[in-house]
Amino acid sequence: MIRNLMITTLLSIRAHKLRVFLTMIGIIIGIASVVTISTLGEGMKKQVVDATNKSLSANELKLKYIPSDQSEEEYTFNDGTEFSFSKVDMKRVRDIEGVETIYPLYDSGMESGVIDGVLDYFGLQAYLNIAPNPGVNEVVYGRDFRSSDSGKDVILLRKDIVEQQLGDTITAEELVNQAVSIGGRMFKVIGILPAFDYENATMTTDWNLAQSNFVPKDAYNELTQSKPITTIVFKLKEGTNRQQVIDQATTILMEAHEEIQGAFGEDNQEKKNMEQIQASIGSMTMFLMAITAISLLVGGIGVMNIMYVSVTERKREIGIRRAIGAKPRMILWQFLLESAFITLLGGFLGVALGYGLSVIIGGYIDITPVMTVPIFAISTGVSTLTGLIFGIIPAFSAARMDPIKAIYQ
Repeated sequence: MIRNLMITTLLSIRAHKLRVFLTMIGIIIGIASVVTISTLGEGMKKQVVDATNKSLSANELKLKYIPSDQSEEEYTFNDGTEFSFSKVDMKRVRDIEGVETIYPLYDSGMESGVIDGVLDYFGLQAYLNIAPNPGVNEVVYGRDFRSSDSGKDVILLRKDIVEQQLGDTITAEELVNQAVSIGGRMFKVIGILPAFDYENATMTTDWNLAQSNFVPKDAYNELTQSKPITTIVFKLKEGTNRQQVIDQATTILMEAHEEIQGAFGEDNQEKKNMEQIQASIGSMTMFLMAITAISLLVGGIGVMNIMYVSVTERKREIGIRRAIGAKPRMILWQFLLESAFITLLGGFLGVALGYGLSVIIGGYIDITPVMTVPIFAISTGVSTLTGLIFGIIPAFSAARMDPIKAIYQ
């Protein structure tokens, strides 16, 4: 029975290929729109995850102070005014079993070891982020660091910092070999770094480091002496139990600071930020998908229209089949199957077209689309369901048709 229904469905579609294709256009456009948005949305979420995983190591944990009047979920930023770690605290916890090395984060609220500072040039001030020399740097004026600069107070400044905050007095090129004051220390400007390229920055870009000005490590350590340590970062050995390290470090620090009212705990702010960004991207994607899905409604109406036409054209066929013993439910299933098959085929074509469009669009906006099994399954499932829903009224009309009237009309 099912085999005969399938053969009848394919023969009917084959007999009206152009009409069937024109009917599918609405479904193809609707599914393609949904697939394009959903695959780009998945690509954006993957970039967020990759960027976060790049900055967050599985073998790294951050320990912070949490005030007694706030929970770990509520507390997001410590400026060091209520509590800050000391160098002695770091010595206390550096020998915990499983800890490879530790380093501090300061009160700038930034990662990558970036601190903030105020540059003074003959009374003019500029606010900037400072990081230790990361290695080989591109310079537009002057020169990069040399091995002989170790232990010296020299600095590489960002071109946009000079132009935006000191540009009325001196150009970036003229500032090379000039002296500037940072935190009461005099630094010689040996080179100018390119301005931060906002247009080509991506989610994987370390924005803090890309906007920073660089000094030698020794000079950086001197500048951090006046900065409160707000977080201790632990680099763990492979296979180390994270919770065990947290428990040991918390116990040691609580014994050393019996006077504090708060507690110590792991800083999961970056993970929470990632989850919030993913949730926002997901909500935005769902909203856009809901809007584009309106085109499926148009496509469904087109399917219903063509099925009514098909029922009208095939009245004699329906009457003869009823007369020789076909039951109404067989007629019903035949037209429902035709409707569902048309929209399923349109769904497959829409998925292919949508993914192709997302690849093209992704190439322009630097997002790699991600096609997942749920996206494919939901897209084809929705297209088939559209055919069933909008084909049911014409199918009922065909099934309830009087065989005598159908034959002689």
